[in-house]
Amino acid sequence: MTPSDAAWHLVNAAAAPFWVALLSVLGLKLLWRGPTVGRGWAALLPWAYLAALAAHVGAWAYWGAEGTMAGYGLMVLSTALALWVRAFMWPGRR
Repeated sequence: MTPSDAAWHLVNAAAAPFWVALLSVLGLKLLWRGPTVGRGWAALLPWAYLAALAAHVGAWAYWGAEGTMAGYGLMVLSTALALWVRAFMWPGRR
């Protein structure tokens, strides 16, 4: 594997958690408009992305392969938990 192949592999590995996080934030903002009025995209997306990335890396380390269905399920669950904490449990503007 060349260095450019390795770099593209890491970029693609980080892209899946990004899209899961982005779609999760979009769903949150569309479904719960009232409770998330004071929460902007910039406040929610980093929490969702970091949770999804941590779950993705953890699943990759545990199962030894990237892209397992259990890993994607773990990404979705961790993103949902992070957004629930940030949007509904964290004190802030309402």
